Amino acid sequence: MATISISSDLDVLSKYDSLVSRSLGGESVYIRAKETIQELAAEGDLSDIDKAKVISEVLNSLNTSLVSASMSTALAWAQAEKDISLRKLELALQLDAIEQDVFLKEAQTEQMYSSIRLAKVESRRMYGVAAFVNNDVVSLSDEGKVYTDIQLTDAQRTKVGAETTLTTQKMEESYAAVHKIVADTYVNYGSYTYTGLTAIGLENITANHADSFATLSDMQKEIAAEQARGYTYSAWANALTGTASMLGTAIAAEYSEFQDGSTGGDLLGILIDTARNLSDAVTPNITT
Repeated sequence: MATISISSDLDVLSKYDSLVSRSLGGESVYIRAKETIQELAAEGDLSDIDKAKVISEVLNSLNTSLVSASMSTALAWAQAEKDISLRKLELALQLDAIEQDVFLKEAQTEQMYSSIRLAKVESRRMYGVAAFVNNDVVSLSDEGKVYTDIQLTDAQRTKVGAETTLTTQKMEESYAAVHKIVADTYVNYGSYTYTGLTAIGLENITANHADSFATLSDMQKEIAAEQARGYTYSAWANALTGTASMLGTAIAAEYSEFQDGSTGGDLLGILIDTARNLSDAVTPNITT
C-alpha cells in the first residue's frame, strides 16, 4: 500500500518571495522596464519633476502588477502542488483498491476452482463417471452412491418378493396345519362344542357326532378291551393247561385218590374252576 504525506499548509510566502525576487532582480522585466523608461525620460524634454513623476507612476504600476501577479501565481502554484499531491494520493488509493480487487478476484477464482473441484468430487461420489454427447448424458459408470442405492433398492425389492412368497407359503402351511388338526381331531375324537375355556381345561363339552360315528379313540378303546380280554383268556388258558398237565401226570402215575379233601380232589377242583373262569372270560366294559 502506497504511503503519501500531505501537509495542510499552503506554502505561498516562499513561492511569493521567490517570484517577487525574480521579478525585481537584475535581469528581471522590472529592471529592464525601469532602465528603458529612464533612457526615454533622459532623451525627452521633460523636467526633472515630470521625469520623476513618470518614472514613479510607471514603476509603481509595474510594481503593483508584479506583486499582484506574483501573489496570484504563488497561490495558483501552491494550490497546483496540493492538487497534484491530492491527485497522487487519489491515484495511490485507487491503485490500492485495484490491488485489493485483484486479490479479491484471485481469491474468488481460487474459491470457484475449489467449488468446481468439490462439485466434481461430489458428482463422482454420487453418480459415478458420466459420458456426454452434445452435452447430453449417454451413460454412467456402475459406481457412486446413487448406483449403490439403486442396487440396494433392487435387492430389497427381491427380498420383499421372496419374503412375500415365504409368507404365502407359511400361510398355506398354517392352513394345512389347521386342516390337519381339525381332521385329526374329528377322526380321533369326533365333533364337540363347549361353553367355556379355563386354565384347567374345557367346560360343558357336548358331542355333536352321532352314536353311529366311530372315532379312532373309540376304536382304540375297543381294541384295548379286546386286548385285555385276550390277556385274561390267555392267563386262564395257561392256568388250565398247567393244571391239566399236573392232573395227567398224576393219572399216569396211577394216582387214584380224587375224593373230596384229598390232594387229587383239590387238583381236580382247581382244574374245574380254571375251566369255568376261562369260559367266563369276557371283554371288560370301558366307559367313555
